[in-house]
Amino acid sequence: MLSNRMRIILLCALFNIFFEYSARGVTALSNKPLMFLSMFGIYLTCFAMIEDLMVRYNLKNFQLALIAFLYGFVPEIFLTGNLFNREIYAGYLFLGLNMGTIFIINFFAWGIMQSIVTFYFANRIQVRDWNHPRMGYFGWGLCIGYQVLAILISRSNPYKPHGAPLSYVVAILLMVFIAILFIKSLEKKEKIMPFQPSLVMDVFAFGSVLLFLILGTFIHGPQIITSQPLNETAAVIENVWVIFVGISFLVYRVYKGSDVTV
Repeated sequence: MLSNRMRIILLCALFNIFFEYSARGVTALSNKPLMFLSMFGIYLTCFAMIEDLMVRYNLKNFQLALIAFLYGFVPEIFLTGNLFNREIYAGYLFLGLNMGTIFIINFFAWGIMQSIVTFYFANRIQVRDWNHPRMGYFGWGLCIGYQVLAILISRSNPYKPHGAPLSYVVAILLMVFIAILFIKSLEKKEKIMPFQPSLVMDVFAFGSVLLFLILGTFIHGPQIITSQPLNETAAVIENVWVIFVGISFLVYRVYKGSDVTV
């Protein structure tokens, strides 16, 4: 009985919960089910907003990657603090921002895996009806309200790193630049492209789900503490896969010569 829009949003959120599960594992899922439920709500509201932008503006790969790249700063600054964390991704900070976080999480994870691959996965199972109803002010208000509530609750996390004032200024300026770039890209609206399955994208999407489930269920290793305890072995494999998929997608996109329909 779910609408076309809700099915796509749920599938997007589910894909990303698998992504989160891979580095946390079955033990965290059984010990902290409310944490996963909270993350599911974060992804559900996030993709509700992005899906609404998709149907309003017929976002192409570059635009979808931009908006996901931009959104990625929200959890990194306000939920996990990983944008300022010196203990991860070799700890190289430039103007107070962890370059590894921006490169691996913003660019490859959010920009490709958690946006383009995610929406391909959802549309592969439930093809989008481009005429489904748009989300109104009330829906946007609920989504933004939930995100703000999650940020306020995360303030009590003792493990969350914080940046220097300059770091926040630089991060906000970078977000403003990306937002302007995204808005400018909307000036030329492209025609809607019917969904086209792709064997390469099937491997990226369904291969990712399979790997995430294997990592979270069967791979055990030492814990590392970021904003939350993570399985270091699983997290490293996950990051390598994300980078591999990201680079492979870019090569495929250039070879294909046109957008992947999502």
